[in-house]
Amino acid sequence: MYKVCFVDDETINYQLFEKMVPWEEKGFLIAGTAADGLEALQMYEQVQPDLIFMDIQLPLMDGLECVRCIREENQEVQIVIVSAYSDFSYAQKAIRYGVQDFLLKPVSRMMLNQQVDKIKKTLDARKQPDRALDLYSNPYVDEMNQVFACISQNADGQMPPLKYLPELNAVYCQILRPFSGDGGPAAKLKELSAELAAVSDGSQGLNAVFILSGTSLYLGYGGAAPGEAAVQTITGFFQEHGYAAELYLWKQGEGSWSLCEFLARSHTLENYGFYEKYGRAYEIEEYPFQETELDTAPLDGLIVEALAENTPEKLLDFIDGQFSAARRGLVSPRLLKNFALDVLVKMKFCLKKFAPEESFGLMRNLRMEKIYDTVSCDALKRFVCQRVEDGFKELDRTILQAGKGEQIVFKANSFAELKFSDPGFSVLMAADFIGISKNYFTSLYKEKAGIGYWDYVTKLRMQKAKELLTTTEDTIGAVARAIGYESEYHFSRKFKEYTGQSPNRYRRQQ
Repeated sequence: MYKVCFVDDETINYQLFEKMVPWEEKGFLIAGTAADGLEALQMYEQVQPDLIFMDIQLPLMDGLECVRCIREENQEVQIVIVSAYSDFSYAQKAIRYGVQDFLLKPVSRMMLNQQVDKIKKTLDARKQPDRALDLYSNPYVDEMNQVFACISQNADGQMPPLKYLPELNAVYCQILRPFSGDGGPAAKLKELSAELAAVSDGSQGLNAVFILSGTSLYLGYGGAAPGEAAVQTITGFFQEHGYAAELYLWKQGEGSWSLCEFLARSHTLENYGFYEKYGRAYEIEEYPFQETELDTAPLDGLIVEALAENTPEKLLDFIDGQFSAARRGLVSPRLLKNFALDVLVKMKFCLKKFAPEESFGLMRNLRMEKIYDTVSCDALKRFVCQRVEDGFKELDRTILQAGKGEQIVFKANSFAELKFSDPGFSVLMAADFIGISKNYFTSLYKEKAGIGYWDYVTKLRMQKAKELLTTTEDTIGAVARAIGYESEYHFSRKFKEYTGQSPNRYRRQQ
């Protein structure tokens, strides 16, 4: 049985979780609960759970800080953030800390059970022997596994003493992928590595030690360092079989720590051939990438505009432009993958604002592991663009299934999200955008949404005002102008009506 724990300062929340899933049937034992971050850390130390459901807003220590502390010790425990706060920055930080998913409250029974089933498969898979690593069981494999274990645990320089690997004159790491697909299966690599061993003869210096790990093949050379002919043999062999191979050379004499750094880089898939189609050989010293952050500032506006107009064309053009810029500038694959994740997370939160989350099954699971396991720029762009297009197709189906009134509310809300910070925004503008008269629009919206349209716009403005008051040092006048009010006095009066406090007092109390 796997052990699951819940961390939430409201007892009713984890009581609901206990009832919504048949935990024992799925192979889980409820091993503990905690009501604050410090208690959660103590529970983790005592219980050593396999799965933790964690709220963000906790007393004493918030959930994200608690996750960070746990991750310093354990990279394997599965952690799912469950929060009522649909703030993108929370999700972004949680993902950076390696959580398995970020669920927004209220969580449906179906969504929760699907999440538990997915994690159960992950935990079960860890119990299976890694046949790829067993393929060439030898001291070199054993030492490499020790290095990878330290990398996974963020050992901060504490690498194991190496006896066998430093004896190799040179080491290549080959990240392999089909030219037309997203990744090669380990079974195929096993077959290919056996064939490569057959064509590796002493005349070309390919007296190699083969170490197969997942979708990567490591070759160590015990004799003379492989020359150009050997490199051509390897790259030519894989090209003949329709695979791209990036070969990374590490030369003996740099010391075992240099070798560990090399293995760590290859293990985290910072592959040098990320932007190339066919692959080539690289000296490990010639790190080719730039640590240039990609521009995500326009994303929010583009996503909201795409939702309002119900077409993703401008958003897809922006994504394509960022990928092209990354290719031209050789942006680090890690940073490009972070950008890809930002796109999907931001889109998910925008969809959540405008319609029930249950309507968007294709956007519910962001498949973070797919993003970070992708080993080519083209495959990553295809994946992100396909997820965006799938989200809009699902949106189309949802809108078509809804009645006319619900469609108008959705479009009006999307348009308000896009325009509420414009001082000239009005109900008439929204009615014109939808294509009906102002009077018909206002009465239909109130009937279907339960509130007036301008009340909804005011709600958006006040929510943004509260965010700016607590996260920036902008003046009250600047906050007012940022959310569409030309008059600071008018904004302050409306803010007090909405919250019961003046903007200054609200800021001081946060």
